[in-house]
Amino acid sequence: MTTLLPCHSKQAYDSSVSKYPANDLKFQLVRDLNLPAGQYAITSSGPLGVREIREIGDIDLVVDDDLWNELASMYPTVLEQGVTKIRISPDIEVLGEGSLYRSGEAGQPSIAAQIEKADIIDGLPFANLEHVLHFKRQMNREKDRQDIAALERLLSQH
Repeated sequence: MTTLLPCHSKQAYDSSVSKYPANDLKFQLVRDLNLPAGQYAITSSGPLGVREIREIGDIDLVVDDDLWNELASMYPTVLEQGVTKIRISPDIEVLGEGSLYRSGEAGQPSIAAQIEKADIIDGLPFANLEHVLHFKRQMNREKDRQDIAALERLLSQH
């Protein structure tokens, strides 16, 4: 079992370096968790936030089964709108296989694939843009539509 200990950053945050300083503060909360590399990725709006496309509301993490079990023993598990999550803080929620992401749906990337193919940016793993676009299209909520357009523009440029 990995010991997860907060490591409180000693450096002062310089808000002049980012278009959305609140995003950077939320990403620092993830760093402070000291989660084991290769067992999680930041998903949902996080990959958009790190690329300074928009300000994010919170951080959603996808985690493998081992990390899910460890976190579930430390933090409350909640069921919201049919989705099982671990609530680490008001700013960080954790999703695991079978919570929102259903294994085996056609074309749907598994948690393992999302973690394995994550883009490492500023030392943190972010679900790649193709995977984020897949889930945004699948959910297709009003709040996802602008993200879908932004993701399609980004991906067409590469």
